[in-house]
Amino acid sequence: MSLAAPLSTLLLTVTAVGFSLLSNGLTRWRVDLDTERRVKAEIAEWSNALKAAVKSGDKQQEEKLRKKEQSINQMRLKISSARTKVAFYTIIPFFVIYYLVLNLAGPCPVATSPIPITIGNYLMTNALPTSVLSCPGVPIQSALRQGAAYVTPFGWYLISSFSFTGVIMKLMKTQS
Repeated sequence: MSLAAPLSTLLLTVTAVGFSLLSNGLTRWRVDLDTERRVKAEIAEWSNALKAAVKSGDKQQEEKLRKKEQSINQMRLKISSARTKVAFYTIIPFFVIYYLVLNLAGPCPVATSPIPITIGNYLMTNALPTSVLSCPGVPIQSALRQGAAYVTPFGWYLISSFSFTGVIMKLMKTQS
């Protein structure tokens, strides 16, 4: 069973937004964002000072900064491991729900692009698969005859995810 174009498009968009909200919510809950920002600023300051010391040829300052390199690497590892844990919490539910949603959406086109640019068969294509002929209400065939491309369910999920994730990260203040 496949959903018709407006419903499958909406389902894929809601799924992308939902996963972005879930992931960013877990990030706010499990990651100390203030400490992460402070540590990243400290690492950037150290990195800039090291670059300046190397560029100016100040061997004494460079040696002093190189002695701090091990603690800087430990700080990098600590802040990256917190975000990695969030990814582990979300990866299995993501694959399960994503698989179910893509099966529900089916191979049917979910949107039409007026630009005839194709990006592989997984995102946007001009070639309709034969399974599309059985899709409910496919007015897209007439648009394709005029040189447009259609967006696959996978392509629409990516477009929705990229479109909303940055906005959600800004609203939830989880970007670093």
